[in-house]
Amino acid sequence: MSETPTGRRWRWLVAPGEGRALLAAAGAYFLLLGGYYMLRSLREAFALEVGREHIATLFYVTFVVMLGILPLYWYLVARLPRRQLFPVIYSSVVILFATLAAGMAFAPRATWLGGVYFVAVTSLNLFIVSVFWSVMVDAWRAESARRLFGYIAAGGSAGAIAGPLFNSIFVERLGASATIWVACGVLALAIILGRRAQVLEAEHEAQGASRRLQIPVGGRAIDDLKRLVRSPYLLAIAGLIIAGQIIGGFMYQEQAKYVAEHYISLEERAALFARIDLAVSVLSLMSQALLVGWVTTRGSVRLGMALVPILLMGSFALLAIAPVGAMLLGSQVFRRALDYGMFKPVREMLFTVLNPESKFKSKSLIDTVLQRGGDSVSQLLYPLVAGLGLVGVAWSLAGLSVGMLFVALWLGTVFGQREGEEQNPECLAQPITAAPPSVSSR
Repeated sequence: MSETPTGRRWRWLVAPGEGRALLAAAGAYFLLLGGYYMLRSLREAFALEVGREHIATLFYVTFVVMLGILPLYWYLVARLPRRQLFPVIYSSVVILFATLAAGMAFAPRATWLGGVYFVAVTSLNLFIVSVFWSVMVDAWRAESARRLFGYIAAGGSAGAIAGPLFNSIFVERLGASATIWVACGVLALAIILGRRAQVLEAEHEAQGASRRLQIPVGGRAIDDLKRLVRSPYLLAIAGLIIAGQIIGGFMYQEQAKYVAEHYISLEERAALFARIDLAVSVLSLMSQALLVGWVTTRGSVRLGMALVPILLMGSFALLAIAPVGAMLLGSQVFRRALDYGMFKPVREMLFTVLNPESKFKSKSLIDTVLQRGGDSVSQLLYPLVAGLGLVGVAWSLAGLSVGMLFVALWLGTVFGQREGEEQNPECLAQPITAAPPSVSSR
């Protein structure tokens, strides 16, 4: 019996032995983002309960909290076997939010708990996602990542659809505390499946690869700071992320201003944010399932990186031309969908050609402190452009996207060269510290 076109396509995407690991990884990310997005839409509502005038302060507090959390994370990464990272870190997150839910049930009118909740979600969401992708980039080779990371990310987007969908239907019936408890249960299931994905891919890679999971990443915290400062490649990734956070921070303030004026109650705002999250997740899922793998394999990672700022420029130009509420919310949905649907999975591919310490520790520094630092920078800069109105904000963000385009093109070029050297152990032993002298001809 001849093989169907669908079967041939599936064989092209998934090599023999990769299927179970891929399904486990996508399933774990489905549960992880499903639980997280149940928490996220509540976060936006609690921020407005605390007061829109306090949003900048909440971001500053979040940055300080992350400065305290990151050394603890580095301590665990340096000493725990890699197989224990999933259960130890995510179990701590579950316990924290279950405790907050209990506090809210006991004191539902305590506004300060809303502030604590905002800081907790905003601080830990980056660790939640960063740890998952650190494990993935450690487990999968660059060639496999190009084919499969879009589909793993699509599993997360499906979960990011399920989470807001649950909230949009049930949050007004269950209340905030019960919704948080349900989210904690979903995150607990993600721990089990994520650990399974890690083991399956290690078994598939090579004989003895499972032993690698018994080995801590090791290293010292000071080495991570040195590695970042000395590596143009890592600095360029950090620069792109910070620019993206500045864009997100400006848009967050404009969105908050609009929602505060047009939506009154906590539940009404939570339902709106859930619908926004749902739209973002649907678009992200379509991008990850249909575009990412095709663009990065039929085209290149460089092309995938460049598409993001190009599309951002177009969306902000449209917002500047038509600065109305519906266009603002639509632009926010498109920007976030582009970030999660294209930029995030392609950006994670950039780390697959680095050594383990860069994948876990330098990556965590970029994904957490520097990313939240970008939030703080955005809040400091926003007053400088707020007086320009929505039109001025949109044009300034379009200009920032132009700078992002040049950085994205350079990163994609260096990745292509590094991937060509991936089979050389001596090259893999060191992080990228400088741009190669010429573009690879492969």
